[in-house]
Amino acid sequence: MEYEYVIVGAGMAADAAVRGIRRHDPKGRILVIGDEPYPPYQRPPLSKKLWLDMRMEQVWLDGWKRRGADLWLHTAVTRIEPQHRRLMTRTGSTVQYGELLLATGVRPRRWDDAPDAVYYVGDVATHVRLFQALAEPRQVIVVGGGFIGSEMAAVLSTRGHQVTWVLPQAYPFEGFFPPVLADHVAAAYQQHGVQLVVGSWVERVEENPGGGVRAHLKDGRDIRGDLVVAGLGSEFNDELAKAAGLATGPGIVVDTWLKTAADHVWAAGDVAVMAPHHEPMWHEDHALTQGRVAGENMAGAKKPYTHVPFFYSDLYDDGYEAIGRCETRYEVVEDWVVPGREGVVYYLDQGRVVGVLNWNVWDGIPKARDIMAEEHPWEARDLVGKIRNGAS
Repeated sequence: MEYEYVIVGAGMAADAAVRGIRRHDPKGRILVIGDEPYPPYQRPPLSKKLWLDMRMEQVWLDGWKRRGADLWLHTAVTRIEPQHRRLMTRTGSTVQYGELLLATGVRPRRWDDAPDAVYYVGDVATHVRLFQALAEPRQVIVVGGGFIGSEMAAVLSTRGHQVTWVLPQAYPFEGFFPPVLADHVAAAYQQHGVQLVVGSWVERVEENPGGGVRAHLKDGRDIRGDLVVAGLGSEFNDELAKAAGLATGPGIVVDTWLKTAADHVWAAGDVAVMAPHHEPMWHEDHALTQGRVAGENMAGAKKPYTHVPFFYSDLYDDGYEAIGRCETRYEVVEDWVVPGREGVVYYLDQGRVVGVLNWNVWDGIPKARDIMAEEHPWEARDLVGKIRNGAS
């Protein structure tokens, strides 16, 4: 069978790519192939709103359906032959394509030989299993100091579970939040009953003979609980690209137009890394925007991808939106309305703003983009008041 457009991967980037294709080609046949048994869905709610006030039926994306794409689920692609513009699936199907998009995403990094009571957040099936396991209050060990760890520690303690949060940093959000904000956030976790175990790492998890699990830390300590929620980072789903001879670094390397090393093959979303820096960008805004641009370019547009994605999170009664390189290794300029509770943090490299963190300040990303686009260096005093709640 033959399609003008084939998308491997049925996630958020794929759904956005269908939208991009239809902007320039209203009739070309589109096929989306996913190895999960579920249609495209939003992934951020798996560690956020699905634990609080969001219903499962709200997670599904239907842009592919409204725009007339075909969808094959529970279908693994086993081989890509760019020279022949075709691919093969595990079920024996061969598909010819005009343009191919690889949007295969990432998968959670895992421990070897961990028991079933370890849950790696990242897909709907795992979320359902974990949600069922936590129907009653439990003792939960959350591992990892990144997005998954910080969000799961917050939402699970909000739901009444006893949470022990193990992270390798000296304090939550080290290297990201300045001290006044980090202190405020650490206090919020502790006020919600979270036990912070900092500066160490879980090397392995075993079943406890008396029930539950035991996490063995690198510093020799053991922690017991009913189950473990692990946020150990991610690994690229780039095996298909490697087997097809595409440049990987790891991830699938693309140019400014999101082309891979092979003609008529594109990549977008979490699995794509852009030359020359090869830095992954694992954020929702990136997947949606890059997926759409890739779809447009597949259909004949010639748009460079220059978008700087933003990211966001909610932690108890606080929340933030951030853009760029928000790292405390840069010069940090803090502009607080109320220290630790409402304000903006700027990250400067030789006077240029390279990152902006809006803490309990909303809808400030457009202004942050404008500030980051300025080529002149900034003085700290000139940034005060630039971004505020309610400002136009």
